Amino acid sequence: MTSPLDPTQFTRESAERIANVVRAAELASPAARPLNFERVDVAQKAKLFRVCTFTGAWSIGGTKTVTLKNRTNTPNTLTAINLFLPVPAPSAATDCAIAKDGTAWYLIDVPLETATAVFVGATQSTAVMRDVTLSASLNTSACTITIGKTLVTTSVTIASSTFTSTFIRFKV
Repeated sequence: MTSPLDPTQFTRESAERIANVVRAAELASPAARPLNFERVDVAQKAKLFRVCTFTGAWSIGGTKTVTLKNRTNTPNTLTAINLFLPVPAPSAATDCAIAKDGTAWYLIDVPLETATAVFVGATQSTAVMRDVTLSASLNTSACTITIGKTLVTTSVTIASSTFTSTFIRFKV
């Protein structure tokens, strides 16, 4: 057992490794970060990213409890804040991505999908015949038949030019 007062013994390799670090520190420019031997808690300083699921609509400025994916031990939920866009209520639990900045978690992504819609550029109304009513009467004294007809029309709107457009929407 060694005492704190006993001299420290180094192997040649250890002494060379220490000497290389000292030389690098002495040759560094004054603007270089000084050597620091403090313990750094990486988990506390790092910005973290997680994939989660959520249910229900999520408004801008609203908080929501999300469930971490692929994490079976508890706690497996976090509370995140939505700063950017309103999310409509999905039909089932939906994936999302969250990131930690400081001590708070923030929504950063939700699944989107593309959709194509047909838009009408111009319309035109016109009358079309919808039905014909016929009538007939027999005059036996004059031995004549009188036939009558009535045209029933309606107005229809015809799209005279259309175009399609693709847009992004929430996957719900």
